[in-house]
Amino acid sequence: MRLICLDDDPRVEAVLGRFLRRLQHDVSFYRSITPFKTALLDDPPDAVLLDLGLGRESGIDVIHWLARAGIEVPILLLSGHGDNVLDTVRRIATASGVQVLGAVPKARLVTELPVILARDVKPAPAAKPDLGNRTMLSPGELAGFIRAGRVEPYFQPIVFPGDGSLRGVEVLARLRLPDGTVLGADDFIALAESSGLLYAVTEALFGRLIATRGTLATLGLTFVSVNLSQETLRDPRILGLVRRLVAGLAATCAIEIEVTETSMSADPQTMRTAAAQIHLLGVSLAIDDFGVGYSSIRALAELPFDTLKIDLSFVAEMLDSGKALRVFHAIVAFGRSLGLQVIAEGVETEEQRQRIASQVDLVQGHLFGEPMTADALLRKFAGHAAPAPCHSRVCP
Repeated sequence: MRLICLDDDPRVEAVLGRFLRRLQHDVSFYRSITPFKTALLDDPPDAVLLDLGLGRESGIDVIHWLARAGIEVPILLLSGHGDNVLDTVRRIATASGVQVLGAVPKARLVTELPVILARDVKPAPAAKPDLGNRTMLSPGELAGFIRAGRVEPYFQPIVFPGDGSLRGVEVLARLRLPDGTVLGADDFIALAESSGLLYAVTEALFGRLIATRGTLATLGLTFVSVNLSQETLRDPRILGLVRRLVAGLAATCAIEIEVTETSMSADPQTMRTAAAQIHLLGVSLAIDDFGVGYSSIRALAELPFDTLKIDLSFVAEMLDSGKALRVFHAIVAFGRSLGLQVIAEGVETEEQRQRIASQVDLVQGHLFGEPMTADALLRKFAGHAAPAPCHSRVCP
């Protein structure tokens, strides 16, 4: 790997230079920002090792310059100021669109730097399908597609972390256009909500979900999990719709409803009533994206949750941030103390799975499968599901 290091401490060049070259990395050192910028622009390296304390300008100034200049070279942060500062600056860089390979205190350079450099540079996020010159959907078009049965359930696997066996699925709404293009929820749910069509989308989704019960039964699922928004939970018709879903999948698997803490904070009394009524139907409740807002603990105190889903940001950050890893451990311990099932979202690498396998009950993420059709789910997991159906929240 070809590296450029910006650090005004001459001792770093003496020690780190020999160390990195012994690991067969080609590294150039710069002690001031101006020649560093020139070298970076003339011949971009594979990665930048960036010290945070640089005198008049800091590593943060360099990060902002990289973002403004649109330079897509990943960085690895170095500092003698400790983990907390490194963690905060890493977040600044990520929020600015600068890819961060890792953050290492200088006291641990020799042990941690080789591990980070050995990882593959993360690929850029996959682009959404090109929809050509198609105009945005109108409310009338969306209503017509709903009536035509074009709302479909896609299923993201939720698995046991030890062996990857299938235990449940999260159901996600998709809209299949006449030309075969499949739109994700981000492409039509906001329109459905603003045009009064969200209940119709949910009703269509539940109907198609019930129609897949044969496939779900074959897989021996413990539960299926569906998301309900604040707007849907406010609708007085939703209780009947949930009751219909429970009856439709009664002999197949249990139902879990996922709600986010932002849904609950907007209208607490309505959310309490809806949550209690849904729970009385025999449906379990999961708090989704736990840890990203400020009302999670209050929500757990007030509502009858059974499952805590740790937001994917903690899983994504825990290998690079000691603080994020400690927060992850604290959330797991907190969930355990309340007797909740704990699910980690956003597991994308084998290293992440191994790190958390013994701590959480279940995991989901692209490592185990992206959202897929029922047929694709069957092809992927037939013969690899849980040993037998179980209609309680957690199977042994």
